[in-house]
Amino acid sequence: MTHPQIAAFAREAKENEPPVRTIEGQKTLISRTMHGFSYDPIHDEIVVNSPLTQAILTFRGSSNGEVAPIRVIQGPKTRILGMGYAALSTVTADPAHDEIFLPVGSGGYRGAGTGGPEGVLVFDRTASGDVAPKRILAGPDTQIKSSTPQVAVDPIHNLLVVKSNGLLIFDRNASGNTKPLRVIRGPKTGGFGGGQITVYAEKGLILTNSMDGWAVWSINDDGDVAPRWRIPVRQITGGGQNSGIAVIPKHKEIMIASALQNRVLTFYFPEMFD
Repeated sequence: MTHPQIAAFAREAKENEPPVRTIEGQKTLISRTMHGFSYDPIHDEIVVNSPLTQAILTFRGSSNGEVAPIRVIQGPKTRILGMGYAALSTVTADPAHDEIFLPVGSGGYRGAGTGGPEGVLVFDRTASGDVAPKRILAGPDTQIKSSTPQVAVDPIHNLLVVKSNGLLIFDRNASGNTKPLRVIRGPKTGGFGGGQITVYAEKGLILTNSMDGWAVWSINDDGDVAPRWRIPVRQITGGGQNSGIAVIPKHKEIMIASALQNRVLTFYFPEMFD
């Protein structure tokens, strides 16, 4: 069984090339079942959730080896309630607004009292210790109903996108039992698979896992709308969940993590950037 770690590779690394750095070991507090982390390029920090310890961990971007996080959000006031797998598997940083977004699924937080167990907890970026969320987005009107909701933030257009039975688009500052501004859902979408979601804010695009690979929508789409592009990654990886995606505008590339094959695939995708 592999042990939990965050590994950094050169952008052009090939097969079987070792990482240039790793964050691993007991002092890191990193646990299994964390299925995604977030990099903050403004403050050069790595933010990762730790479901088994019910915490959010922040490391320096240059961290290497068995190093302790520089900040830990943990305790009963946080309302984080880890469930090992379902409740909180990813975390998203918004460095432009100094915030951290933690999507939580069924049973994912303690007694929020907003009408439903699924939602999004928002913390200050510099928060540490047993601190309460600055706001909580949850309740039946939000339409967030999933054991593993995923979120992405568009700081340019001030939007929050939640993947939960479709794509739910909110104002970034939405809290409480708030209805989404727009909902992308229906047969024309092709359906939504598991895995993460990201926003290419400069172009106003949403990238997320679909049932046959990856797909791209506009932040302005609403209703039963087909994606602008489809990326049939499952045909390349042979099926299985493709869990993560990253956009690299400088090189007009996207990187996709294949959970089935334990590898990262890089695609040149100029039409999305032009």
